[in-house]
Amino acid sequence: MQLNKPKKMVGLKHVLADFYNMTLERPMDDPRGYGILFVDASRKAGFGSCLSHSCTPTCEVKVVSFNGELTLALVTLRDIEQGEELTFDYNAVTENGSECMAAVCLCGSSKCRHSYLHFSRADCF
Repeated sequence: MQLNKPKKMVGLKHVLADFYNMTLERPMDDPRGYGILFVDASRKAGFGSCLSHSCTPTCEVKVVSFNGELTLALVTLRDIEQGEELTFDYNAVTENGSECMAAVCLCGSSKCRHSYLHFSRADCF
C-alpha cells in the first residue's frame, strides 16, 4: 500500500488497530433479521473520509432515506463560516487502555478528550 511506504522509510510503526468510521446495526426484532454493516472507507470512500476528528465537531453522520434507500448523510450541527474546517467525532470505541492513550487527539477544542477513541470496559456492551 502506497501510504505505508513513507512510514517504513522513516521508521514509524503502526500502533493502533484499524477502526471502522461507522457501524450500522439492524435490531434483533427487524423482520429481515439482525445485521451489522461496517462502513470501511479504505475500500470505497466518499467526502466524509477526508474529514478530521474533533471533540466539538461541526458535522455529524445521520442515517437517512433517499429515493427509498438508506444512506449515510453528513450534516452540519450549526452554521458554518466560510473557510471553517468541517469535522466530525469519530466516536470509535476501544477496550484497550493503551490503544486509547495512543490515539492522541489534536483537535485543540476546550472540551478535548485527548483521544479520538472512547475507552470502554468489555462488560459494558
